[in-house]
Amino acid sequence: MADPDTGEFDYIVKDGGKANAYGAETSIRYAILKGLNIFGNYAYIHARFAEKDVDGAEQNYGGNTFRLTPEHSVTIGFNARIRLAKGFVLFAVPNYTYQSKIFFEDANTPGLEQPGYGLLNFQTGIEFIGQKITLAFYGRNLLDEKYIVSAGNTGSLFGAPTQIPGPPRMFGTLLTWRF
Repeated sequence: MADPDTGEFDYIVKDGGKANAYGAETSIRYAILKGLNIFGNYAYIHARFAEKDVDGAEQNYGGNTFRLTPEHSVTIGFNARIRLAKGFVLFAVPNYTYQSKIFFEDANTPGLEQPGYGLLNFQTGIEFIGQKITLAFYGRNLLDEKYIVSAGNTGSLFGAPTQIPGPPRMFGTLLTWRF
C-alpha cells in the first residue's frame, strides 16, 4: 500500500476490508434527420472504501475513492453522414469527453491525482462502400489539454513518484480496408 503522506509503497498483506460502489449510466442517440445523429453518454459512480473493515476496525483508506474511478464521466457528439454519389459517403464525427478527478492509488495521496479534464476529438473522411475502404483524417485532444494518465508507479518505491502525461494534440490519417 502507498503511504498516504509520502506516496511511497510499504508492502503489507492485510484484508482490504469492506468497500462499496453504486452508480448509474445512461446513453442517448437521436436521429435529428437522415444522416445526422447526436449522441451522449453520462456515467456516475460512487466507489469508496468503508470506514471500518469486516472486524469493525478503522480502515487506513476509509472514505477514500477507488483508484482510477472518476465520479462523473460524459461524452457528447454527433455523427454526420452524407452520400456524395453512388458508393461514396462523406462522414464527420466530432465528440467531447470529460471525466472528473481520479486518484492513481487507493491511498488518495495528494499530488498523485488527476483533476477533471475534457478532450475534444474529431474524425472525418470518405467511405468507398463498394470497395469496403475508408479514408479518414482525425484530430485527438484538439484543445491540447495537459493531463496525466498514471502517477506513482515504481518511482514511489524510491520516494520519487513518476507521472505519465496523456497524449498531446495529435493529427493523423487512417486507411481501413474491410474484407
